[in-house]
Amino acid sequence: MVRTSKTALFLTGAAVVALLTGCSGGGDGGEGTPTVTETVTAAPTDTAATSTPTSTPTPTPTPTPTCGPATGSEAAAAGIAALPSPAGLEDTKWDAANADYTGYDACASLSWSVVAPEFGTAGSPYAILLFHQGRYLGTATSEQYAFEPVVERLADASIKVTYTYAKENEANADASGRTTATYIWNDGTERVDMTGEVPPAQG
Repeated sequence: MVRTSKTALFLTGAAVVALLTGCSGGGDGGEGTPTVTETVTAAPTDTAATSTPTSTPTPTPTPTPTCGPATGSEAAAAGIAALPSPAGLEDTKWDAANADYTGYDACASLSWSVVAPEFGTAGSPYAILLFHQGRYLGTATSEQYAFEPVVERLADASIKVTYTYAKENEANADASGRTTATYIWNDGTERVDMTGEVPPAQG
């Protein structure tokens, strides 16, 4: 098994709050210390009470999630077109028309689509395309593995992939090998972190 862990770096932000305070000095003679406050002398008023208008706090707006294209086929079109042909199948194109777009979510922190080559078989390689709020990030792995993966959503920003592979001397129809890997969108790095195992190197 190949254990893989990927992390990346990204810019984080911090907020700074400035508080202005002032003090005043007084006494007989001499000049007062300059402050950021100002004394206001009120003019005489009638005995009737005067109402003071109160201000209503302005609610802080909730950030609106950024969402991408409405459909997975639209979001994945450019990514699929740019995928290199599968190893050993240089004359084969990826089958965008029959790709599985059910895992795509235009607003999710992490979503996916799965595509296989045209006229593929059970043992053909499959590519898992990843998206952040509908923006195509790339494939889950640099190598595209044989057999259709099972992808499950764990949370808005994480998914789990179960890979199948044929063990030594096994026919594709009897492939019993299994590995799992977890992919998590990292807000701090704006990258996807991967932990777990992928199938052994092929070939």
